[in-house]
Amino acid sequence: MNKLSIVLFSVFILLSACSKKAIPVSTIEREYGLENFDFEYLQAKSKIKYDSEDRSLTSSATIRMKKDSIIWISLTPVFGLEAARGMITRDTVVFIDRVNKDVYRYNYKSLSSMVNFEVNYDILQSVLLGNQVFKFLPEDKYSKSTNELKINQLRQRFNVTTLADKNSRKVTNINVKEEPDGNEMFITFTDFNTVENQALPYQALVLIKSKTAGKIENTEVEINHSKVDVGSEAISFLFSVPSKYE
Repeated sequence: MNKLSIVLFSVFILLSACSKKAIPVSTIEREYGLENFDFEYLQAKSKIKYDSEDRSLTSSATIRMKKDSIIWISLTPVFGLEAARGMITRDTVVFIDRVNKDVYRYNYKSLSSMVNFEVNYDILQSVLLGNQVFKFLPEDKYSKSTNELKINQLRQRFNVTTLADKNSRKVTNINVKEEPDGNEMFITFTDFNTVENQALPYQALVLIKSKTAGKIENTEVEINHSKVDVGSEAISFLFSVPSKYE
């Protein structure tokens, strides 16, 4: 797995969008407040599909999370043999490539530069769970239809449009456009299941359109969960970098 594959898989990222309508935040929260998936510890068995201009990958994955603290990922493409393991914390992202015996370390500033989107831990956690990323501001723009809520927010250089089901108040789509570069990301959440009396999307599809050297490159990441468990009992996040790795 090359560096870009590891980073895009671990990050399959982002969010932000536009507006100018002054509404009291308390009113906004009553009208447009979304349901976020809450947990203390989470474990998931998943399948990851990754496609870019020069690489394709399908792998089984184990994902473990401690709320607001740790995201741990293990990739096992064939025969249950681990090919990569990642540890994402509030400060750093570290991935071990066991096939090529390499290790990749990033802070969020360098990671954001690599993927042309601003990334931090809270954004990654929210996207993995299908949660709302940015808090409401009075200047954000809001609208609703019979079945759908629409929230547009401008955050730094990103225009983000979030769509949510009006009844469940769960996020279904996030569209992000970076200005002025024109890079775009489209995230779709489907196959909602009930986990501890909460709705959680078991499928996330991410399409990234990035402009590089005058052409548009497409990267697609699909995550399908087969099993998700949550609880309050601590789980392990074993992670160490072998000394022989670069």
